Amino acid sequence: MATIKRTSAAAVSATTESLKVQPEREHMQLYMLQNPNYFGTMSKKHPLAGQFKAVKAIQGNTTYEQITCVGYNPQMKSVTAIVKMNQNGGYSGGPCTAGSKEYVRFYIDYERNGNWKDLGMVSFDAHDFNHTSNNPLCYAVNLAFNPELTRCCDDKPVLPLVRAILSWSAAPTADDPDYIPVWGNVLDVNIQLQPKQSWICWLKLNLKDIGLELKPEQLKLFAEKTPEIPEVLNLQTEEVELGVLAKMYKKEVEEERIGFTTVSKALTAGVQSFELATSLKDAGLNISKVIDFVLAPKFNTTYEEVKCVGLDRNTSRLYATVLLKKPSGYAGNLCNKGSREYVAFYMDFGSGWEHMGTTSVEVHDVNPVPNGGLSYHVELPVNLTPYQKIKCSETYFARVKAILSWNLYPPDNQPNWIAPWGDWEQAWVEIRHRGVILTGKTPIITAIGNIPAKKVNTVTGMVDKTLDAPDASVDGYDGFSFNGVVPLTGLVPEHPDSNDIPASQLKYRIMLKRAGEPDSSFAAVTTPFKVLKNVISGGILTQSVETQTVDAGGYYNYLVDYNAPKIVTVHGDLFGVLSIADAGVYEFYVETSEGYISSRHRIKIDKHPPKNVEINVNGSEDCGTLKKGTDITGTYKLADDENNCHSVAFEFITLRPGDSTTFKVDGIVRSFGAQVLVPAVGKTGSWSMTTNNVRKCGYNIRLWAYDKTLYCYAFVSYAYSFYQQRSVATIGFCLNEA
Repeated sequence: MATIKRTSAAAVSATTESLKVQPEREHMQLYMLQNPNYFGTMSKKHPLAGQFKAVKAIQGNTTYEQITCVGYNPQMKSVTAIVKMNQNGGYSGGPCTAGSKEYVRFYIDYERNGNWKDLGMVSFDAHDFNHTSNNPLCYAVNLAFNPELTRCCDDKPVLPLVRAILSWSAAPTADDPDYIPVWGNVLDVNIQLQPKQSWICWLKLNLKDIGLELKPEQLKLFAEKTPEIPEVLNLQTEEVELGVLAKMYKKEVEEERIGFTTVSKALTAGVQSFELATSLKDAGLNISKVIDFVLAPKFNTTYEEVKCVGLDRNTSRLYATVLLKKPSGYAGNLCNKGSREYVAFYMDFGSGWEHMGTTSVEVHDVNPVPNGGLSYHVELPVNLTPYQKIKCSETYFARVKAILSWNLYPPDNQPNWIAPWGDWEQAWVEIRHRGVILTGKTPIITAIGNIPAKKVNTVTGMVDKTLDAPDASVDGYDGFSFNGVVPLTGLVPEHPDSNDIPASQLKYRIMLKRAGEPDSSFAAVTTPFKVLKNVISGGILTQSVETQTVDAGGYYNYLVDYNAPKIVTVHGDLFGVLSIADAGVYEFYVETSEGYISSRHRIKIDKHPPKNVEINVNGSEDCGTLKKGTDITGTYKLADDENNCHSVAFEFITLRPGDSTTFKVDGIVRSFGAQVLVPAVGKTGSWSMTTNNVRKCGYNIRLWAYDKTLYCYAFVSYAYSFYQQRSVATIGFCLNEA
């Protein structure tokens, strides 16, 4: 349990005390521009490693910031990192400046064999605050992803490694899991992925129960040949009976752990004492030992422990990470209902603890558990609008407490409650200033096509790196437009307490017109779209996919409700989807049924990917035969209807281990997969590759042609994403001995 120095939470002046920041921190970018290996962080495998020698070795320095915890939520399919800030200064300015960026890139190793997959990068801006040295601030960042590997619950559990790389000011390079930050650190944790619960798993498990077992290839073939089966046949987990648990755990799990849930639920439900005693006795448990444990609780972290707590300022969500330490004692395996790790969140804004809500994550026995345990996270949406200051010169700091309780819902409004199994953790968080004078009923558009709205120019409708603070994760798309399908995300801070009842919900509509046309041309967007709705009630999260459609007036229902007892959110805060048929610049805003209107935004649409995309091999048709030892040469070309070309990249399929080649584009040595910039009007160019060290076989070379447009799409279940609009051409050839 962390010890926090108590300081009244309030609006605090952003003026910082004088702090001597070493030159290596203050001028890091200049040093690395002069010598990319100035701090000794360049990988030895890097092609320039031999040319640049380290001047002053600084690798993974956590003086200023540090990832302290990483957790995964199997149900929400998202990973979270908690970053602790350790200093008052060294972050390039106070909250009235751009400050600096803290980047976190996540990787996953599904099979724990060193084969890392890049999941993507998130970031938050950091500033200098007087508050920090005495009370380190904790920030949370969250990234949703759809796991590529799942298995049925009775198969080997999927327990990947997740790596989080924190790097101040310099974004960790993509597809580089060995990246070494100058300022920041790297943290690896074990996670557990949710098993499949499809009907094929139900069939497999039930066949096994009667002594029949199909091989994996037979199950796959059976699934492919069987028509779609109703979800009612999907595998449904059940709670394990007390007697079965006692026999299953034997002496591996304490009696007071085995009987705890039965006793606590019985006391809550008012079960007669003789019935409770009979249940415990029949299970072979010591009644006195179990009841004494329940009646005299004290923190116990033998099985689970809440490790870190933090706030994601961008989404107003509280996060806590929970570490599971044991292989058993969680009321059943992945084929059973298991148990819950409840976390009650409290915040102190200056006048004492306020209960913000309770959430949980489902956990199970996983045997064996990897060294270091399994890391989970829980999240709770909170409405912080009343505490957001208008002025950047003032910032609100608040304390957060997370109370962890295994399989017992923590009582509301009891901030000092001690859980029999669990503990609590505290931290300080920053509540971002609002920056503008808005009523809380005004809708706010936060992202356009998954790009922060503040980074999209309200005149040109394109991504503009000059707007807001520099951000390496976005600024690389400077001058980009959008394809015709564009998700919009946002929120209405003050909304009705609807309790998930449609008739009580706020309504809103999205108004759209072509830029330059009169305001009378605005019309409501009527595109249906799907959202993943999250409802937290009684500390338990339920999820459902809902289709949002408009009523006769063009209004959607605003499903979100941050007010207890039912907390409702839409994953990704999806407001709607623009579906625009023609290229051009368009203007839009969001309007509520109460008459409150968001600021206006523009978006430029480019509907057409590059055209006339070709790749050729000189002296050979597609699938022709070439000789090993002779350089292969060829040409490529691309154009674009909007004169919006951006780059090309070449993919070689597939160079075998131990083989090597020198690949050139327009006479310059390049790496396969690297994007090579081309003129906006397009280009006809050349490429070549050596074949001395390439074994004979059949190969393909693929040309990816990109324009300056983002193609957006929504994974309704888990995440919203985009990629650069592109076209592709491929040519094949056979390489024989000379």
